[in-house]
Amino acid sequence: MLSGINEKVGIIAVAGKYRTGKSFLLNRILLGKKEELGFGVGPTVNACTKGLWIWNRPVEITKSNGEKMKVLVIDSEGIGAFTEDSNHDNRIFLLALLISSYFIYNSMGSIDESALSNLSLIISLSMEIQVKSGQ
Repeated sequence: MLSGINEKVGIIAVAGKYRTGKSFLLNRILLGKKEELGFGVGPTVNACTKGLWIWNRPVEITKSNGEKMKVLVIDSEGIGAFTEDSNHDNRIFLLALLISSYFIYNSMGSIDESALSNLSLIISLSMEIQVKSGQ
């Protein structure tokens, strides 16, 4: 899939607490798909997404300057699921943040202290990674 892309590539990734509608958001807003055609969604408390899932083809957009660009859409496993620990959650969140051109933090309702703490930790980790990589 990637070898066939000749345009510039961007990546949009979404992350947030489990069962808050990340997959639904990507399906409806970015991919324009109905639930049964996009990323998996379900009515239970069980996660539909494990790890990071990339949509099977890039979305083509036209930038404001008329330039064509391909965008890869990535869905991530939710943070705080009962089946995973915080170390696993942080790794998924951080990877989504580091590989994305645009990062969406999805939250239902207001962003609480726990969400701000998670964001602060991930930003600190990503800054340390940038420093170590010399960027």
